[in-house]
Amino acid sequence: MKCRVRVAGIVILSIFLFSAYFISYNALFIKKKEVASEAMDKAGGVLVSLPPTVLRFLAGEFKGLVADYLVLEAGAQMGTYVRRTVDGKYEVIDKELDWHEIHQLFVASQVLDPSFQQTYLLAQGSLPWEAGLVNETQKILQTAALNRPWDWQPLQLKGFNYYFFLKNFGEAGKIFLEAAKIPNAPSYLAILGARLALQGGETEAAIFLLQSMLQGKSEDDPGYEDIVQRLNALKGTLVLTKAAKQYENHYDHPPPSVSHLVTSGFLSKLPKNPYNVAYCIDTAGTVHFDKPNCRDAN
Repeated sequence: MKCRVRVAGIVILSIFLFSAYFISYNALFIKKKEVASEAMDKAGGVLVSLPPTVLRFLAGEFKGLVADYLVLEAGAQMGTYVRRTVDGKYEVIDKELDWHEIHQLFVASQVLDPSFQQTYLLAQGSLPWEAGLVNETQKILQTAALNRPWDWQPLQLKGFNYYFFLKNFGEAGKIFLEAAKIPNAPSYLAILGARLALQGGETEAAIFLLQSMLQGKSEDDPGYEDIVQRLNALKGTLVLTKAAKQYENHYDHPPPSVSHLVTSGFLSKLPKNPYNVAYCIDTAGTVHFDKPNCRDAN
């Protein structure tokens, strides 16, 4: 009987000690995890403040891994967290974002791995939209474009930002045309780029870039004919624009129509529009190749 009591006591004591050990170990594990998390958060703040050369030196052969961590840290900072209320329910809390630090995380990531795709994609998806850091995003995209010469997306996004946020249509057009020169880029970039370049008064630049895009291509290549048509339309637009400027300098007002450029002697004949519509000029003196009766519309 005494033996059984002793065994039972040992078993109970063992269970107690094991439970105490488990609880202590679990608490210690959680604490270590919290400390590690805090250390990583502090490390992220330290890393972004280091000069690029120092940052690359400290990362050593783990540049890619550290760059990945910095992007994950930027994404984590932009997230939300769930908090339990006093009545036992849960609510989603938006974080107070430090956009300067988030931007620096992207910059530090690019310093370590300038060809890392996720850096520019996540930066584009957040900085210009939520923080208004458009120019900062443009620098990140330009770095990506320089280090990813096979990838047309950084230039496409950069052109979009010029168009949508900065309202610089001419610069957007030139960037789209540069993106269109990259192999496997969609052909619509060339057409869109030429149109925006025309709107921004960059017709000559658009013509030059379209001509360079046709070099080395054959007539059978996808989108070749579309580029040729847009190129010829822009050439006709440029001829009319120069003649219209001469007319305006002479008469102190834009010509009432493109036909007046011929009747007044500034042109011998009108260029042919490859889109089979008449060129027209609006009340501001801007020549269009794809807006029939544009003067009437104004």
